[in-house]
Amino acid sequence: MSSSRRDFFKKLLGTGVVVAGIPPACAPNIDPAPVLDVPMPGEDGLVSLVVQRYPDLSREGGAVTLRFPKESGQENLLVMHPTAGTYAVLSATCTHVGCPMGFDGKEAVCPCHLSKFALDGTVTQAPATVPLTQYVCTYNAGTQVLSINILDGDPNFPAVVGGKLALTFEEFPDLQNTGGMVSGRPRGYGKRIFVFKLEDGTYSAVDSVCTHQGCTVDFEASLDELLCPCHASTFSKTGVVDPGGAATVNLKTFTATADASGVVVSIA
Repeated sequence: MSSSRRDFFKKLLGTGVVVAGIPPACAPNIDPAPVLDVPMPGEDGLVSLVVQRYPDLSREGGAVTLRFPKESGQENLLVMHPTAGTYAVLSATCTHVGCPMGFDGKEAVCPCHLSKFALDGTVTQAPATVPLTQYVCTYNAGTQVLSINILDGDPNFPAVVGGKLALTFEEFPDLQNTGGMVSGRPRGYGKRIFVFKLEDGTYSAVDSVCTHQGCTVDFEASLDELLCPCHASTFSKTGVVDPGGAATVNLKTFTATADASGVVVSIA
């Protein structure tokens, strides 16, 4: 690894930085939310919780972490109950160095270095700079059931239909350019994907879930690679992991084909 890349990682991860006068240690009175193991949902992608069965979630100001089977590839979710009848769901792993998240009654808080996130996932306090993923949830006061859709996606990004994600050149013209990129969370899959036009004119489509601890990678233009903000693992545009980092397994990839109208990604 070059010295310039090491310097970049040190800056990104805030090595040795004191945040708001507090050294990087456990935040006072903030612990990770209690863990609740849940199975993967069916094809509808809905996780349903009868809130009153879980004291840590039923009280106002409470929260739980939903942990899915490891082989599912689904990231943990932080389910928060800020006010009566109101719930919010975010990814449960801090985007700074990958610590499990807690909740202070108003915001999601990382116990490790005091990063804070609003209920929509936006960063409100450093050292984290990358937002948490927000998940759609609905609460039925009559049945006291909270439903979370883990397959929902970005409202302005195409959905997966019949196992296919169609990205037209009309809607995503950057995919016609060598080095062009499109990313988003397609409905029906729920996780962010990246689609690149490579130097040889072919297309690559890769998942965003880092294979180290499940953080969400992003594209870092200065490296021309995908970078995990939690532990600085890097991956090529084809999902191949760079040696020497925390991750040792390549990103999940999808088949991407193109015709005159656009790119089709097979989502499985």
